[in-house]
Amino acid sequence: MATVPHVMFCVKSEQGVYLAANRAFAERSGRQGAGEVIGRTAHDLFPRALAKRYEAQDRMVLETGKVLSNQLEVITRIDGSYGWYLSSKSLWSDVASETRGLVSVSVDLRTPVDAAAPHGRLMQAVELARRSFADNPSVSELAEAAEMSVSQLERSTRRILGLTPKQLVLRFRLEEALELLMTTDLSVSAIAAQCGYYDQSAFARQFKRVTGSTPNAYRRQADRIVTPR
Repeated sequence: MATVPHVMFCVKSEQGVYLAANRAFAERSGRQGAGEVIGRTAHDLFPRALAKRYEAQDRMVLETGKVLSNQLEVITRIDGSYGWYLSSKSLWSDVASETRGLVSVSVDLRTPVDAAAPHGRLMQAVELARRSFADNPSVSELAEAAEMSVSQLERSTRRILGLTPKQLVLRFRLEEALELLMTTDLSVSAIAAQCGYYDQSAFARQFKRVTGSTPNAYRRQADRIVTPR
């Protein structure tokens, strides 16, 4: 995993200090190699909003022992563009030394959703999600569009796109919200409604859960963010 492209790996102590990392993780944090990551904390490497988000995730895993599995996240890259990741975290412990910490793996979803184009039936579900994300189509509706069963669609989207059908719809909704925040003067409530959120507070909560910042805070940083590629 140390050399697998687009897969970020790190190990943290219970105190949040990085004990190990691969090159992809180091580069994601703007460093040249693992040597510049080890011994530091998230606050040393990432913007404050993201560091606080990572710490909250860490506390949840440490306190409950539950695995954080395939969490869809958007993270700003070094060049200012944003990228989509699926992140998982789990607990590790050493009985002999009575120490414990976290193992984190994030997969950069660099493959665009349109990569599903050669898979005709799946593309029908992708196109429905793209057209109708504001209406929050159900998994059953997406499966019907693809002429698949729900289980077949779940397997196909995970295998080809690295996403569940629900995550696919969420990705389209949030991509539209990000674009509107960066390129228009629409109010947050208007953007929420345009992206299919009937409750602005629900939109703000989901936006912060995925991006690590509020819609207003993200907009204030828009002059340092380029259009996603």
